Amino acid sequence: MNEAWEVLIFIGMILGIAAMFGGYIWASWYVKKRDGQNTQQRDELLQFIESRGWSHTYSAIGDRYCGGTPLPMQGTNVPIWDYTVGEFRGRTFCCFEYNTRNSTSGPDAWQYNAVFAVTMPAPVPRMVIKKPRVVDKLNARADALFGGGKVTELGDPAFDEAFRLIANDEEFARSALTGPMSQFLTSDPRAKDEPLRFQGNELLTWYHGRLRPQDIDQKLNYLCDVLDHWPAQA
Repeated sequence: MNEAWEVLIFIGMILGIAAMFGGYIWASWYVKKRDGQNTQQRDELLQFIESRGWSHTYSAIGDRYCGGTPLPMQGTNVPIWDYTVGEFRGRTFCCFEYNTRNSTSGPDAWQYNAVFAVTMPAPVPRMVIKKPRVVDKLNARADALFGGGKVTELGDPAFDEAFRLIANDEEFARSALTGPMSQFLTSDPRAKDEPLRFQGNELLTWYHGRLRPQDIDQKLNYLCDVLDHWPAQA
């Protein structure tokens, strides 16, 4: 009888260990599926960063990049992921992911955002340039309570029709964007799909999705092209 119990206990232990191991495998698979990033994709990103001689940190605090979409208007200890710092076309830059959890469950439970920032020669008042939306004026009024600026028009019909400009300093925005800058933005086909945020001494853009190697050069080139048209007096 004792031998039978010992056998049952042994079998129970084996089944318990197998269940734990199976649960770990399932949890790992589920997290990868939820994150939308497999081992190969992560390795490709890290290999690309290493090949450029840039530095990579798995996680960091992104409070300095708060100030509007896709990050919070204001934040404390805001986590960012795959934080990468380096030099591109003679300018210091960083890129990273900012991820938020939606109220839904399943594969769409997470909203992923890839963010890119290039350092400017000097700090400037906050400005946001993006595609116009009906809700922008309502959102801008809400953001204004937290220093988000207000909807501004340059008086350039082509620019004002193509973009929504939200600025903290209207006079500065007009002096910086009128002329070569507005002509560049209205003529470059990339501009309509590339939101811009001037904040402090950094220029940012972003997109909804994971940070992928094939997108990094494209976004950084666009930011550098914008700064190449930045007027010296600004």
